[in-house]
Amino acid sequence: MIAGLRGSILSHDALSAHGFTEAGASGEALHLRHALASWQAALSREAGPAWSARTVFDRVADPFCSSLGFHVVPRSSVRDFMHAMLQAKGHVVAVAVAAPWGRDHATLWRECVRNGIGAGVRWCFCFNGPSVRLFDAYRTHSRRFAELDLGTVATDPATFAVVWHLLRASMFSSAEAGNALGDAVELSERYRSRVRESLQQGVHEALGHLTSAFVDATRRRHRLRQDQSPQSAAFDEALVVVYRVLFLLFAEARGLVPTWHPVFRDAYTVEALRPAVEALAQPRGVWEALQAIARLAHRGCRAGSLRVPPFNGRLFSPLHAPLADALHLDEKAVREALLALTTRRGRDGRQRIAYADLGVEHLGAVYERVLDFETAQAPADGPCVLVRGDRRKSTGTFYTPRPLTEYLVRRTLAPLVDRAHPDEILRLRILDPAMGSGAFLVAACRYLATGYESALIREGAVGAADVTEAERGGFRRTVAQRCLFGVDINPMAVQLARLSLWLATLSGDRPLTFFDHHLRTGNSLVGAAIAEVTRTTSGRRQGAAPLPLFDADALGHAVGAAVASQLALRDGLEDTLEQVRFKERLFSVTTSGDGPLARWKGIADLWCAGWFDDSRATVTRGVFSALLDESLPPAVAGSLMASATDVARRERFFHWTLEFPEVFFDPSGAPLPDAGFDAILGNPPWEMLRGDTGASAARASASDAAVKLTRFARGSGVYRAQGGGHANLYQLFVERALSLARRGGRVGLVLPSGFGTDHGSALLRRRVLDSTSVDSFVSVQNRDGLFPIHRGLKFVIVTTTTDGRTLALPCRSGLRTSADFDRLPETGVDAEAVPVQRELLERLTGEQLAVPELRTQADAALASRLAFVHRPAGDEDGWGVKFGRELNATDDRPHFMAALRGCARPHNGLPVIEGKHVNPFHVNVAAACHHIAAAAAAKLLGARKSFARARLAYRDVASSTNRLTLIAAVLPPGVVTTHTLFCLKSDLDDVSQHFLCGMFNSFVANYLVRLRVTTHVTVAIVERLPMPRPPRDGGAFREVSALAAALAQEPHDAMKAATLQGCVARIYGLTAGEFAHVLSTFPLVDRVERDAAMEAFLRTI
Repeated sequence: MIAGLRGSILSHDALSAHGFTEAGASGEALHLRHALASWQAALSREAGPAWSARTVFDRVADPFCSSLGFHVVPRSSVRDFMHAMLQAKGHVVAVAVAAPWGRDHATLWRECVRNGIGAGVRWCFCFNGPSVRLFDAYRTHSRRFAELDLGTVATDPATFAVVWHLLRASMFSSAEAGNALGDAVELSERYRSRVRESLQQGVHEALGHLTSAFVDATRRRHRLRQDQSPQSAAFDEALVVVYRVLFLLFAEARGLVPTWHPVFRDAYTVEALRPAVEALAQPRGVWEALQAIARLAHRGCRAGSLRVPPFNGRLFSPLHAPLADALHLDEKAVREALLALTTRRGRDGRQRIAYADLGVEHLGAVYERVLDFETAQAPADGPCVLVRGDRRKSTGTFYTPRPLTEYLVRRTLAPLVDRAHPDEILRLRILDPAMGSGAFLVAACRYLATGYESALIREGAVGAADVTEAERGGFRRTVAQRCLFGVDINPMAVQLARLSLWLATLSGDRPLTFFDHHLRTGNSLVGAAIAEVTRTTSGRRQGAAPLPLFDADALGHAVGAAVASQLALRDGLEDTLEQVRFKERLFSVTTSGDGPLARWKGIADLWCAGWFDDSRATVTRGVFSALLDESLPPAVAGSLMASATDVARRERFFHWTLEFPEVFFDPSGAPLPDAGFDAILGNPPWEMLRGDTGASAARASASDAAVKLTRFARGSGVYRAQGGGHANLYQLFVERALSLARRGGRVGLVLPSGFGTDHGSALLRRRVLDSTSVDSFVSVQNRDGLFPIHRGLKFVIVTTTTDGRTLALPCRSGLRTSADFDRLPETGVDAEAVPVQRELLERLTGEQLAVPELRTQADAALASRLAFVHRPAGDEDGWGVKFGRELNATDDRPHFMAALRGCARPHNGLPVIEGKHVNPFHVNVAAACHHIAAAAAAKLLGARKSFARARLAYRDVASSTNRLTLIAAVLPPGVVTTHTLFCLKSDLDDVSQHFLCGMFNSFVANYLVRLRVTTHVTVAIVERLPMPRPPRDGGAFREVSALAAALAQEPHDAMKAATLQGCVARIYGLTAGEFAHVLSTFPLVDRVERDAAMEAFLRTI
């Protein structure tokens, strides 16, 4: 660690690894260090708490900055602050703010960044006498900083070296980010990313070692529950130990436990175990030490001056990890596990992981890795192994980087927090329905706590200078306790989310916050309100007769009792362990089988089970009616409910209005006027419900689960905006979020780009646009690997208010890096967004309302003009053309006959043309690898038989980043095609087909297609493509048709190709400026080819 350096924007390890802690022995460096030491020695004799801001500026800020080479230009003295500009090479590159001696830096943040923004610079030097804190005015939302103790700068070589390399005036080339300090921040982020990856690997290794150790110890002691195999029990216990160690490492690095006390520091910290673990191959007593640390953490301690608050909750409870509490594990395995969690492999051996450098959100990477693996069945006496599983992909779960979570949180919550009263902020109900490790909830906790502090200051309840760090921790704790809700289907995720929020809210003298009532395990997508239960019969499709009315008073009384308990859990004090224990008991009673809502949850379970229990006979309307009015014989009711409970436990049904009744009802049981969550945010899973990946057993299980979930989504009536075909999890989550948000509430989600473009999302898209007011639609490319998925994929960030109607969609495109999110506004209109009018969506995409990627206002203006001037290609008032597929390369392969390239095709065989055989204008029939008998083709194609005639075809698979996207040619008679080509199904003469071929292969048509395409050029895109239809006897029509026919024979004729491009641009009615813009969007096309097209166009006008 670098002495005297605090804050999260600079990584200690990164600075050390890249030489920033060595200043060298140059005369200039030695002179500066000597000058700083002399200055600090004099300062230490005279400085004190009586110094005003002006004195701090004159005696500290000005001399320090001047010694670094800055020209200090004082500006003004306002209230308790002294302001100055810092110039280098004649340019203002930073600002300085001085405050009275000892003033808390955190209270100066607003003043500093206000000055930085006003001066148009990134860095703000904030002096309070003993130290200087550097704030980043470009990232005002995060309040991240680097702080240097000025005394240490003068005395410690490594700290001085950091100043030498990063803070001298010569290191600031301009006010922009491209200076040494900005580069060091980016270096630190990259380093943390590598450390995160190393931590993932370390968690994997630690789980392997500990799982094997638990299996061995369990076999020796035979401590197994009957329902557990050795591997599953051992893995669960190993995971608890890993979570404990990670929690303690994060807490120790942040001073959240009393490491200042020598007894605690030397005997009850993981840090104290490091020397033995790193030096000895098989240290003694390491496992016993970990057990002792866990017991102390669970029970707490008061001994003399040592105060260790108990860490309540399940993490350190021996009841939830009995094997870890009772068994003795192999010391070598424990040593290897600790080594994996506390160090990382480097070029020169293992290096310590600095947990102070890592944010709490990095625990999401741990969760991601845990989902990657599962235990494999080991031989009777063999070691346990972890094998890569399919859980992470099957649940679409990926780590979300902090800049993205912070942007989504502030964009979603800002309208609710801005100018709100402090009490209004604490009444907010914020939900992540697929919370994973809790990254979005942690970001929401920070944001709301900051907003609460600002509201208190605005209302005059506190002064900006009076708020302490301890009080800010209390704000975070209160916000987490009252405002945050989360659900995840994976219990591991819920545990890790609790851990993340504990670390974000931990107070050194208070027990852990009680989160069990708000952070829950359950399937967010499967559950029902009682009103939905009475709407249709269980297990049937929508439209079944509704159930009779039930006793609403009984439900109201039960709900009211549950709401009272939930409010007591929310509002109750948590200052002592006994107060938290009371909450644990109250929650246990409320959610038990005797709880007020147990009967109603059981009825909802039974109703949902109709779509998930294939072995159960249909529960009729009469049976449900009897259950509702309690007239069913107890034996029958008990059997039904027991069966439903088993299914519910397996599927983890989650009935929102019954699990969080306080969000929907008041204490009398009546519906709240603003029922629902104030904001719903997160990154829901992106995964198609098919179950077609992984090993055979995993595929079968996933396929069965997908069938049941799809059956529920389409039959229960809970979801009404799902299209045909395979549903995607994110689609269900979006609709669920809309139904759970209150009217006028906020929804902010990270979604795959298919939400804006895919045919299967059309109904959902229409619902969002028809019933909400979207205020941001940000398209992000994954080329820089923001997510660990294919770098060619894109995703979108959508924020909206659940009221009104979207008439213009504010689209922002082209984001690629984490830093891009820091430049997006958190409220109001994004000046760089392109407003896409609803009428344009309808014109370009019809009922699909697909969202084109319009990067600039020029794109929007051109697309709008072309869309409204020219009819779509498939419009009956235009060309009226229809396209479709012929054969399927997989399903129809048994009918194919292979032929060697260059050999005569099989007798009476038709060449099978694939997409790869088609280039612009030209079909390479000779390259066909397969043929099919004409009779077989005729039988397969049936009424669609078209191989006897020529027909226009285009390639299905393409991308907006390819050289060209829409690639078409006229197929000769006597060939058939696979599913990678779409063929013309309409009757059209050859001259017209060649004209359309020329239009399809044009830059203009490709430009329009690229506005919509992702990885497939679908029929919906092509049939909505604006397509001119000039007079058949006109010169333009004949010229394009003739040129296309000629290029089919001579595809490399550059002059004809350029002439065709110019003619097409003229037919579309483009200006020279518009055509130049179109050509600029094809960077992979040779400049010579683009210039030739422009010259040909200019000749036509």
